[in-house]
Amino acid sequence: MDKQAGPKGFLVVLPGKIIEIPQDSDKSWLTLFYSLPRELAKKWKPTYELPRCPYEVLRTDKYDRVVCDDMFKLLVWDCYAWCAWQFFQVKDRKGNYRDIPGNWNQYAGYFPLWRLSYSIIPYIRMKFEQNGLGFQNLYNIPQGVEVPWLTYQQFSNLVGNVTGMVIAEQNWQPMIDAIWENRTVEDYETASSTVKTDFMRKWHHNRSGKAISLDEMMENEDGDIFEVADPRGEFEQKVISEMQIAAFAEQSITEKDQEILKLRIDGLTEQEIADKVGYKTASAVHKRIAKIAGAYEDYVTVEYQKYLDK
Repeated sequence: MDKQAGPKGFLVVLPGKIIEIPQDSDKSWLTLFYSLPRELAKKWKPTYELPRCPYEVLRTDKYDRVVCDDMFKLLVWDCYAWCAWQFFQVKDRKGNYRDIPGNWNQYAGYFPLWRLSYSIIPYIRMKFEQNGLGFQNLYNIPQGVEVPWLTYQQFSNLVGNVTGMVIAEQNWQPMIDAIWENRTVEDYETASSTVKTDFMRKWHHNRSGKAISLDEMMENEDGDIFEVADPRGEFEQKVISEMQIAAFAEQSITEKDQEILKLRIDGLTEQEIADKVGYKTASAVHKRIAKIAGAYEDYVTVEYQKYLDK
């Protein structure tokens, strides 16, 4: 007698029938969507406009044009990957665990920890199924009853707790440690950043080929670190801190980029800036900010050389 295969999706028990939602179906990501905070759901307008009552979304094809759009899945995946990344723990130089330094967009997309932040998403979805946030709960919501928005903090707490559970259950921490300890220059984005600069300063090798950090090179026989002056740091403290942003802007970037820079300094998000300057998406602003940052790096390099020539 042939052995029957078990279900490959999420089961929902309704009066008189059992529904199976395949794990590879577009609607299988709805449980994660309905736990997103309003601020993240707004990143793609059609998603934000999905009814908060999941009754028709689940039972009809009325909203399939949104749910089956690749942008829907990308939004959900990006939001959860970005949030999970913030709860990955790596060791500092003294062996103490801490958050990954810097922002996740300062790391390359093929950096193993960056990819792991996406690989963890199906595990998070399964945890939702097992802990009262799954499809059975969505289907049990009566017609006309809306799912309340989670606050940003509630969402962060939820994903943080689940991420910790998955890492512990799957015993991923040793893997995360190994990835972090063996990262390379290619694991960082090409644009200059503080975390990349810090890593590059430690990316030194002795003649045997063994990687040693700049801090290790500066240790004395007692293990203490010699305080070695960083001329670039001294320059930035004495000169850059006294520069007016306006001077850089007028010399190096367009009027529109000057406006973007000012709005960013004022604390506006990339989407808010896009709305004010007339760009359709926040990604366009992100690209302009990256170009501004590159121009600023060039500007600082020139001024630094002048400083050395004094």
